[in-house]
Amino acid sequence: MTAPTPSRRLLAVPAPDTVTTDPQVHVGRGVAATVVIGVSGEIDLAPGPSVEARVLAAVDSAPGGRVVLDLNAVGFLGLRGVAMLRAAADRARATGASLVVVLDPAAPAARALRLVPGPGLTVVAVDVPVADAS
Repeated sequence: MTAPTPSRRLLAVPAPDTVTTDPQVHVGRGVAATVVIGVSGEIDLAPGPSVEARVLAAVDSAPGGRVVLDLNAVGFLGLRGVAMLRAAADRARATGASLVVVLDPAAPAARALRLVPGPGLTVVAVDVPVADAS
């Protein structure tokens, strides 16, 4: 089963040039105090710590603002990836920021998040504009 491809890219982060399983993290700025983070590839044990460090640094750069995390290009989200999301949500709360995950309900990362009870995340469907993801 393959996830549907969204008809338009909603977030202002660069798309990866090639399809790869190596994780990539792209950080951009949205309107006002919004930090937009795009993650792609496979997030599991091996690459997890480096991805987590970049995501947490981006969350730290938005104290009191909004962080939008795009996981649509994540092909596999393992337990390390879920732990990273929990850490990002905790860090955002500690700095007074809001963290919103924008995700197609059929994407692999969405299926993984449905299996994990209470990750403490706000997940918004992919067809919702970033401005409404608050």
